[in-house]
Amino acid sequence: MSGLPVLIRLSWDDPATGTSCQSTLQTPVAIGREATQMPDQFGLQAISHLELDHKQVSRYHALITVVNNQLHVSDKSANGTFLNGRPVQPDGQLLTVKDTLRVGPFKITVDLVHDRETNATELNPDQSRIAAPKSISSPNTALIWLAGAGIFVLLALGTVAIARLLINQARPELEPDSPESSLQVPSTVSLMSLPQLNTGIGPTTPITPITPITPITPITHSLGDKP
Repeated sequence: MSGLPVLIRLSWDDPATGTSCQSTLQTPVAIGREATQMPDQFGLQAISHLELDHKQVSRYHALITVVNNQLHVSDKSANGTFLNGRPVQPDGQLLTVKDTLRVGPFKITVDLVHDRETNATELNPDQSRIAAPKSISSPNTALIWLAGAGIFVLLALGTVAIARLLINQARPELEPDSPESSLQVPSTVSLMSLPQLNTGIGPTTPITPITPITPITPITHSLGDKP
């Protein structure tokens, strides 16, 4: 509560019939017997009206506002407004959750209404009158997240397509194979395919065999022999 209007739930029992009553109003809230005698504006904020039909209730009895981030109640009546059994100070007093306000014979319990409550805007038409506050509709967060996810997927697919295109353009093109490069070089060379060496000896020239040399018998001389 930073000075902005908040929703409060006011609960009480009717002193004549004992019927439980409840009203959800947006602050600031004016309480009194006649709505025409209550102010319609508090600064720039429209005032909600809670009418309590009893002679002990003043035409404009009390005012509930938000001051310094807290609920604040001020007495505007001739008979006085009581907070938890004690009179409210002339300059106003802090009002907390579960406090009890006594306005004439009415004992009113104050509660804050949270945004998640399904009956946060449900009002009691018999006991309250609101000066038509503007309703603020919250955006559908699910649709926002779904749209964001779809955009993210499209961006990812576009990035992948652009990356593939750039890679294909940067890749060098291979030249076609030339006929010369298709020739196969034999891995082995046959000895029969080598040319004959020219040794000077024709294939029909007979080879003369070499006669082995007869060994020479050594001559021996005895001492008695004459030369």
